[in-house]
Amino acid sequence: MRCSSLFLLTSVLLGTAHCTSTRPRERVEAIPLVTTDVDRFWAAYPAALRDTAHAYRIFQEQYFDHGSPGLREYFTRKYKGDARLFARRVIQRPQYYASARQTLLAVADQKPHIVAAFRRLQQLYPPVHFNSIYFLVGGFAGSTAQPVGLLIGADQDANGPGVDTSELSLVQRNRCGPVTNMPALVTHEMIHNTQQPHDGTLLSGAIREGMADFVAELVTGHPGTNARLHVYGNAHERELWHAFAREMFGNSPQNWLANSKQETPEKPCDLGYYVGYKICQAYYDKAADKKQAIAQMLTTRDFKAFLAQSGYEQKMSAP
Repeated sequence: MRCSSLFLLTSVLLGTAHCTSTRPRERVEAIPLVTTDVDRFWAAYPAALRDTAHAYRIFQEQYFDHGSPGLREYFTRKYKGDARLFARRVIQRPQYYASARQTLLAVADQKPHIVAAFRRLQQLYPPVHFNSIYFLVGGFAGSTAQPVGLLIGADQDANGPGVDTSELSLVQRNRCGPVTNMPALVTHEMIHNTQQPHDGTLLSGAIREGMADFVAELVTGHPGTNARLHVYGNAHERELWHAFAREMFGNSPQNWLANSKQETPEKPCDLGYYVGYKICQAYYDKAADKKQAIAQMLTTRDFKAFLAQSGYEQKMSAP
């Protein structure tokens, strides 16, 4: 989830990241996957672009005022109910939004793939918790999980042929994957509904995030946007581990999670996701009963013991 750095830092320390009120559902087909807010945005956008001075008013009246419960919650939490802030973020990226229209509208086409992923996730771990998902255009203010459901800023994953990302920052461009990443992205977030909370250490935060990527890959065949971390990580795995090990029992994630300011052309941010993924992969590969391994991952509260049982530290420390 790409929440603000402050939110993620606080949630990693307090153990509340991604936690939402959830209710188990027997049929994954019944999970609300709401894409009407994306359509509503595109109904308002042309008028806002023609009258940029009053774009905020157009978005307020045509987008937010008639939005889903998820969009209204997002507007309150991310923009404090100020449509001017939202309009400014959108209007400053005209080439991106104009070129990404078709890929954003294609979010609805991902619903069957998302349902299929959730069905496989439920087969792997029947007690998994699901809740509603609201896809919306968020002006690059991140995604968030709230009691109303998962609030997914779809415009952050709307890349594709012909999409102009030149108006985006380096980290926004690098994170902006294709809409076909949506099944992995929302599966990642649903995993957070089921996991046990952080214990306050960097190690627990990295394992939880890496676990969500790892299980999402098991059910979708792809780790989503964070696949980009594996290119760098696989080339520097042992080096990353030794740097991570020096900090893993501390309570600051600043060099590993929610550290978008550290993104460079040579090295990506958020490499804690990669380290956590590799720990979970090692744990899973070592287990004789793979389904039981998933259950143990999702219910672990002792992240230090989980690391030890994975054998990953020993592997990285071997000559």
